[in-house]
Amino acid sequence: MPAILRIDVDRAYENRILHYARVNQELFLGIDSLGYLGPCKKLVDDLNSRGIKASLFFQPFTVPNKDFAQELMKHGHSIGLHAVHTKDYNDFSRDLGKISRRFDGKVYGFTKHGSGKFKLSRRHDPNYDPEKFIEYAKQSNLRYFLGNRENPDEKEKKVDGILYFPSAFWLNRNYREDKFTIDWLAEESVNRDIVVLVHPMDVVAGTELMVREYERMLDRVEFITIDDVTK
Repeated sequence: MPAILRIDVDRAYENRILHYARVNQELFLGIDSLGYLGPCKKLVDDLNSRGIKASLFFQPFTVPNKDFAQELMKHGHSIGLHAVHTKDYNDFSRDLGKISRRFDGKVYGFTKHGSGKFKLSRRHDPNYDPEKFIEYAKQSNLRYFLGNRENPDEKEKKVDGILYFPSAFWLNRNYREDKFTIDWLAEESVNRDIVVLVHPMDVVAGTELMVREYERMLDRVEFITIDDVTK
């Protein structure tokens, strides 16, 4: 079975000042000519050139402008919310609506920004509560929630009709045990669905080792979108 390439789009600009103003302070526009979503676009261009479809998750402050959104849909990538404001359902629902409108209502699930350790922007809710998030998915008539735990041996399950993947195989080695290698991923993904978590900056500005593992992974693993899994 193919793996699911999950791309969480946290970075608005490669420029740290513009990124901080846009995402952390929620004060700046998304201006393509200044490099808005540059890291994500570079990663997507590479995937498109290889014919690989991914599942991309956008924050309300990394939502693509119209042309890039249309390009993503044209190439068959799936789209979800990378949830930031999750303190209550109204905040979550507002952000979900923003992403969904940009993608013609074709948003069927979400991921969570952060794993409960740090407050990552001004209004970010760091609390990581999968049970609450699955309930949000139910209330919103979504299909899935992809969790942030770091043990890819954990298998997916259905909870009240919501497909829930508790863990992911993180490309960044800081978030996986040494036994979870690219070879392990290639062998295991033949038998079951596994979510592979990548951030655009992992590849665009990552270490030589991380980029090398990314290349090996794309060479050895077949990928499918989460929307294809949940149809």
